[in-house]
Amino acid sequence: MSNKLAKAALAAALGFALCFAQNAPEKLAVYVSGANDAGVNRLLGSKLLSAMSQGGKYAEIADPAVFQDELARSGKGDLASIAQAAKRHGAELVCAVSVTEAFGAHSISARLVRVSDLQVLKTGSADRALKSLDDLTAASNELARQLLPTSAAPPAAVAAAPLPFSAVLQASAAAPKECDEEYNINELLFKVKDGFPSKLKDCSSTLAKDMLNPFGKKLEPKSFMTQCTVDGIKNELPAGFSGTDKIAASLTNFVQGLLNSAMAGGSVDPRKLVSLIGSMNVTDLLSDVKQQLAGECVVDEPYTPPASRAGSGEDEEEDEEEDEEEKSSVSFGIRAGANFSHTYAEYNGTHGGYGDYGDILGMQAGFVVDFAVSDWFHIQPGLMYVQKGMEDGDGSSVTSHYLELPLLLSFKLAVLRLNAGPYFGYCLTSDHGAFKNDFDIGLSTGIGFDIGMFYIGAFYDYGFFDVSNKSGYNFYNRTLGFNLGINL
Repeated sequence: MSNKLAKAALAAALGFALCFAQNAPEKLAVYVSGANDAGVNRLLGSKLLSAMSQGGKYAEIADPAVFQDELARSGKGDLASIAQAAKRHGAELVCAVSVTEAFGAHSISARLVRVSDLQVLKTGSADRALKSLDDLTAASNELARQLLPTSAAPPAAVAAAPLPFSAVLQASAAAPKECDEEYNINELLFKVKDGFPSKLKDCSSTLAKDMLNPFGKKLEPKSFMTQCTVDGIKNELPAGFSGTDKIAASLTNFVQGLLNSAMAGGSVDPRKLVSLIGSMNVTDLLSDVKQQLAGECVVDEPYTPPASRAGSGEDEEEDEEEDEEEKSSVSFGIRAGANFSHTYAEYNGTHGGYGDYGDILGMQAGFVVDFAVSDWFHIQPGLMYVQKGMEDGDGSSVTSHYLELPLLLSFKLAVLRLNAGPYFGYCLTSDHGAFKNDFDIGLSTGIGFDIGMFYIGAFYDYGFFDVSNKSGYNFYNRTLGFNLGINL
């Protein structure tokens, strides 16, 4: 009997231990950086850690102040370093907070990260001035409500499971709000769903081009993306609608989440951002907006989106814009510059031989037509007048005048172009009859820069075709050129 009691007691102890292990709160560390005053970093971190530990989901590490000071002294603010330091202090999760001060206000962004694999579990953001302890408390509570699961949110943010919107409206009717006008929630959601994704794509494309362009304006990602997308949607919402700021807050958090997910090496990766936006799902965003608008003078009524605008003036304007975009994929350019050319000769006599004749200075001028197959791949034929030739050992020179048709494949990376392709030349005239072979065929390679409407480039033509008509000799053109141009 005693053995049975011992086994039962052991099983009960193991059960209690397992239950405790499953329900034990996860250890959390908070690191705040970016504020001009180190005291603000410390106080905000302390208050945020306290707010997130209240619900029992997370527990503070043993030495949060030491953890914060250790990272501050090291000067390492990348996510991997923060996570490693948090792990050393026994944390399973770390909340990395960045504070940016501008125009007297603070923009705060936070990422809740699992230490073991650096996975970002949740993101949050807040914009407010941090001038008092009350401001720090309000900011930390706002971030905690965004980062914590609903069941573990601070008391001010505890919410029941999501209700149907009609039920939310009925519940909010207990404290009715005086409304001069009511708005259809489904129409508001349609405006967000219809306009927000397209604005995100357009704005992220503009940001990516700016970041990849060495001569770009260097836009600040968060402020640009927020202003470009959120302000655009706000302008489409009804004037005087009291819930506009709540919609803007949901959209801002969504944009911040995308920017956080696109981080690489401490900065936003523009290609990753564009990819994330291309595959995003706004279902959760619309659900959040719907819940935020409860009690904001809205009604849940059927809504039919506007009918197709085919034949309308707006539709014709859009067609004209599309035509302009198609036209913009084909452009013209004028080119002119100087070049150095010589000939490579092969002698087919009894003993044979080969060698280079000296360079002469010439010029070239003409135009190109640029077909943009995509942002990075272009096809660029042209028509050029080019002077080529050589200098003989006795100091005399030979100049040949060609009309050339280059057919280049152009790979465009921001302002940089890498060009390569064949060229076909026809000799108009030559100073020496021995070099009046009608045709020249070769390979042209080059590099160029599109700076606004101006072009700066260099090229090298390697001829494959014997341009002489002298028996026993083969002469091949070699040309290094530099040109300037205007893109029309």
